[in-house]
Amino acid sequence: MLLKIGIVGRALGLQGSFYVSGRDEPMPESLKIVQIGRTVDTAKDAKILKSFVQNGRPVILCDLASDRSSAELLTGMSIWAESHLISVQDDKEFLLSDLKGRKVFDADGVLLGIVEDVIKMPASVNIIVVNPSGSSDLEIPVISDYVDMSFKRGENSLCLNVPGAVFEEIWNSRVKNES
Repeated sequence: MLLKIGIVGRALGLQGSFYVSGRDEPMPESLKIVQIGRTVDTAKDAKILKSFVQNGRPVILCDLASDRSSAELLTGMSIWAESHLISVQDDKEFLLSDLKGRKVFDADGVLLGIVEDVIKMPASVNIIVVNPSGSSDLEIPVISDYVDMSFKRGENSLCLNVPGAVFEEIWNSRVKNES
């Protein structure tokens, strides 16, 4: 599965390097190849030749840009990486994509459904969308008040700290478009 890890930013220097926008941290050392393009379907493999931090911002030089002009042509394109190449500290971090497809159990062990989607919210509280039947959704904030945050990457379930009855009033009906 591909994860968007940044956007090609402003070109830097004459040799084709560019800033990676949308990232606060350096590029993971484990990444040797990323995909760059407007969409995942049109993205091309890009071998990372060098990565470093300049002025507190990550920078990469890849084989898709041999000079400043070719780097400028990539500006605004998304940068994706294979999720298994992204390492996380299990006790402190998780990837939102790792939550999709997990079975969600309430505090009583009752299966509520499957995580169908994860919504990244601007205020840093992410939301999982659980869909048990295709007819309704339950949106649960991924915070320790509701979710047992001791889950690990690679697991197939997610346990809640509250019974399912807490959410009885907030199931959202799903309306199908009949076009």
